[in-house]
Amino acid sequence: MPPKNSVPGKSVMHWREGWQKKLFPWHGDQNRMRASLFLWIGAVGIGCAATLLAATADWAFAWFEGMRGRWWWWPFFALPLGGMALTRFIRYVGPGIEGSGIQHAVAALQAAVEPRLAERLINLRLALAKFVAIVGGLASGFILGLEGPAVQLGASILFSLRRFYPEDTTALRHQLIVAGGAAGIAAAFNAPLAGLIFAFEEMGHASPRYIPGKLVIAVILAGVVAQQMFGYQSYFGRIALSGGLPLAAIPVLVLLALLGGLVGGGFSWLALRTDRWMPQSVLQLRRKHPYMFVAGCGILIALLGMAAPIFGSGAETTRALLAGHEDLPRQYLYLPCKFAGFVLTLLTGLPGGIFSPSLSLGAGLGSWFLPLVDAAWQVEFIAVGMVSVLAAVTRAPLTAAFILIEMTDGHAMVLEMLGAAFLAAYVARFFRVRFYHELAARILSVKN
Repeated sequence: MPPKNSVPGKSVMHWREGWQKKLFPWHGDQNRMRASLFLWIGAVGIGCAATLLAATADWAFAWFEGMRGRWWWWPFFALPLGGMALTRFIRYVGPGIEGSGIQHAVAALQAAVEPRLAERLINLRLALAKFVAIVGGLASGFILGLEGPAVQLGASILFSLRRFYPEDTTALRHQLIVAGGAAGIAAAFNAPLAGLIFAFEEMGHASPRYIPGKLVIAVILAGVVAQQMFGYQSYFGRIALSGGLPLAAIPVLVLLALLGGLVGGGFSWLALRTDRWMPQSVLQLRRKHPYMFVAGCGILIALLGMAAPIFGSGAETTRALLAGHEDLPRQYLYLPCKFAGFVLTLLTGLPGGIFSPSLSLGAGLGSWFLPLVDAAWQVEFIAVGMVSVLAAVTRAPLTAAFILIEMTDGHAMVLEMLGAAFLAAYVARFFRVRFYHELAARILSVKN
């Protein structure tokens, strides 16, 4: 006989639930399965959106180059007028569209305890507006990259999916923002491993280091989607390295990394410490007459572009250099002109990232060393220059190194890449600037 207080059939019911959960883990947990499904759909969306962004941006800049080839004076028309139009667009859309976009994701991480504040920094409306603005900026000839908009786009997509989770917690918001930003980097550069490193190194400072496995899968999935659409090449192409530099080249490589640290750290300092080096009259002009200031910056960039081919992100020139298809035109003018034009573009506040222009600065720096090394090692020195400047600008040496490592054939020169990245990032510490985190702090101070 069954015990007095037993319920007939209860043990059978528990046994049935037990074997169902073992055979079908999702049984009885439809909310969690639905959340995971939407997460992976979002990752696929990030991969498609980032690839579309890269393709559209390339088309926009190719149009600008075509117009410039047809009429030499085109930059003097497109840059000031395009800059003024984009400034008007930014003011119409509102805060959150300006600048790179990574600082907005970092600020959203720090503000994740207040979902409404975080949503003002990363949302689908801002992501779409930034998409339009970066394409317009490259069509105008400004020196802008794609990774910042891709990070904000990815973080916005995954952050908007939190409504499909059973509970909207602070930890969940952190995880979605970090994974979305990492997926954006992975898809934009067709470098999934670099996206994961970026999540832990750059965005991990503002969030818990633990990321569930399903979010890691989402980052990889975004990279795989981009890979299928891009092909098996990174955004900058595939570098064929000869496999390790001779011992005699190491001192030159160290000097290149040190200079890369100075170039990248100096750029970050100039971009963030404008009150220390810009005349007060220029600062007042930027504050009181923003359209006139942007137009003036556009004209100066056009003048610099007459001396060297500095327009756009620099990805096209860098790809050709790395592939060995052409020499850098006006080799010794490219770096200073690109540097000055890059600073001027940052001062305008137009939407756009800094990874691609920083890599092109590094390629320009590496080209200075080509007369000192054998022709067989020229691509290696350009690659080391790229990783050094990017590591110094972002103060994220692992991310910079793995972006370049994923571009190499056979992952040659891993140790040289890592060593140059860490050395350059160490040199950049003397400027006491952390690019994205300082900008994020400024955003939050205004929001609060």
